[in-house]
Amino acid sequence: MVVHRLGFDLQALEIFVTVCRTGSMTTAAAQTGMTQSAVSRQVLNLEQRLGVTLVERGARPLKPTLAGQKLVSAAEHLLAEAAGVPALLQGVDVGVIPQLRLGLIDSLSDPLVPILIKSLRDRVASISVATGFMEPLRQRLLKRELDAVISADPFDDVDGFERFELFQEQFVVVVSRGEPPFGDEAEFRNFAQRFPMIRSGTTTGIAQRVDQHFRRMRLEVPHAFSCETIESIISLVASGIGWSILTPVCVRKCIALAPAIQVLQLPGAGFSRHIYLVVRRGEFGSFAKQLATLCRRTVQKSYMPQLLAIAPWMATGITVAQN
Repeated sequence: MVVHRLGFDLQALEIFVTVCRTGSMTTAAAQTGMTQSAVSRQVLNLEQRLGVTLVERGARPLKPTLAGQKLVSAAEHLLAEAAGVPALLQGVDVGVIPQLRLGLIDSLSDPLVPILIKSLRDRVASISVATGFMEPLRQRLLKRELDAVISADPFDDVDGFERFELFQEQFVVVVSRGEPPFGDEAEFRNFAQRFPMIRSGTTTGIAQRVDQHFRRMRLEVPHAFSCETIESIISLVASGIGWSILTPVCVRKCIALAPAIQVLQLPGAGFSRHIYLVVRRGEFGSFAKQLATLCRRTVQKSYMPQLLAIAPWMATGITVAQN
């Protein structure tokens, strides 16, 4: 299709230039590893596709026509550009990335975003960040509106993507200060059915995961309040209006409200989510792995200490993936 539209391809141009440089179909054939008839056919096909005579066949040595001379000049430029492509691609791994359009779930935006921007200033010329719910971020990556996404979606149902696990975190119960911890699952069930729960918005990934977990537990939790933002949920919990189920990084995002809340373990079978960095395969080279390492290091150094200060048991609540 490309040959039909342009009238030539790079191989045909390379053969034609070799013929003009050597002045002989036979010598060009020897240099390109082709037969003399194959070289002659390539030049003839090129002439037919372009609609001009390119070689003065009566001359010895062969000489390009005026049209052929113009094509030689243009072809040499194109072939030189093409020859530089491998080096250009290799430079992506060591040079400056022109642009990074990063999307991530809202619960990770603070302090991960400012730390990433500061750390990547020497590697990325331009950084734009979009935060939001998991599904809209997924669609934007699929539409090439984003270059990378950090979320709980591993994109393992579509081809053409690389995924790097960053960490795993257990879901936790967030209650107002003063509530006693749950001794067992029965105590949690009794609590959940008696006190109003403040849920995440129904379109969020957390809300869907929590509803699935309740169904597995066969637990009916009355609907009371629903909020779209983590800040609103934790603020209501801190005010004593209700309780919620979130994750440690959600709590870290609202660390200023820590004195008014408690973070309790969710009894019963393990209930967790994995967070991944997902990029299109081959587009960032080793930079994608370096970005994943930076994210893991940030969680280890900037999230864990403050979470452990709130609830020491959360040492087992987050497991940072290995490089």
